[in-house]
Amino acid sequence: MRLALLLAVLAGPALAQTPLGVPIGGDEFEALVEGRTLTYGEGGREPYGIEHYFEGRAVAWAWMGSDECQRGTWYEEPTAQGPSICFVYDGDPDPKCWLFFLEGEALRAVYLGDGGATVLYELVDEPGGLVCGGVGA
Repeated sequence: MRLALLLAVLAGPALAQTPLGVPIGGDEFEALVEGRTLTYGEGGREPYGIEHYFEGRAVAWAWMGSDECQRGTWYEEPTAQGPSICFVYDGDPDPKCWLFFLEGEALRAVYLGDGGATVLYELVDEPGGLVCGGVGA
């Protein structure tokens, strides 16, 4: 009980700084992203990373400026704040869970892990796809 209260107190200020709205669930997220390559930005909307969403909830992620990709999968996980989208990448068994919100026609993602609230914004839908190690995703 004390741990849950402590976590709520610590998360409260970070989440309070970002109006949440209603997070989207896995089916809606899948319908919005499957087959797309999205660039996300952080803070002042500076490019942060790029991710391609394949059929079957598979993904490939690359940090901006890198041509090396992390491949993985995603799944929906219920949380107290609503449905989260969790990513597990090859070589890293720890899920990275986010709340996703649709703002107009773009996505906003709020990270649910340790290290404070990271908020990413969809910046660009890359029609050319993602290049990993010199080969398209």
